[in-house]
Amino acid sequence: MAINWTTFFLEIVNFLALVWLLKRFLYRPVKAMVERRRREVEARLAEAEKRRQEAEALKQRYENRLADWEAEKKRAWEQLRQELEAERQRRLQALQQELDEQRRKAEAVWEQEKREWRRHAEDQALQLGAAFAARLLERLADEHLHHRLVALLLEDLEKLPEPEQARIRSAASATEPIRGVSAWPLTDAEIQKLNQVLSWILQTQTEAAFEVDSRLLAGVRIDVGAYVIRANLRDELSFFGHGHG
Repeated sequence: MAINWTTFFLEIVNFLALVWLLKRFLYRPVKAMVERRRREVEARLAEAEKRRQEAEALKQRYENRLADWEAEKKRAWEQLRQELEAERQRRLQALQQELDEQRRKAEAVWEQEKREWRRHAEDQALQLGAAFAARLLERLADEHLHHRLVALLLEDLEKLPEPEQARIRSAASATEPIRGVSAWPLTDAEIQKLNQVLSWILQTQTEAAFEVDSRLLAGVRIDVGAYVIRANLRDELSFFGHGHG
């Protein structure tokens, strides 16, 4: 099949325009939202650090006061000093443990919120991107793109590694026929070529039946038992919208 280079070039230009639009109108707002949330989390951590410093200052004043008092009462109150020192150490240890626990909690909350907002931003970006791309591709999808996807599928199937061919054979059913769905009507040559490639993979003569479903936008979907061969825009957009690669 001859490639229309003008159409191919326009498809590349459309794709680049799509990337630019996504970056300008989707990625930047999402990034700004994440940055705003990051600043809020940092402000919380700064407040926690301020409280820790105040506690440290209070501890330092307390230690200085004890030191002065112990210097004045050293001879007469040595035993009492030892008891107070032991109590001071116990309280300081408890205070330090409390501060450490508060710091760990603040850090854990910060990390959890970062993960949640990152996941939310990524999910939202994927969903918005998929919706935008779907609307755009619905306008770009035509019969030429459809036949191009079929040609690419044939190339991929002809180069399919043996382990993957074995997976398809193991998933095929001896009683269930192979069924295909096509966004646009396939040519006789395409149907013949697809059946030839499927027969070669399954190592048995195959006659797949193809129905037309315009919801696929462009390309085909072939059910070989439990194995589904997907080469169409609708499935790819669905995978993209759910975060699949």
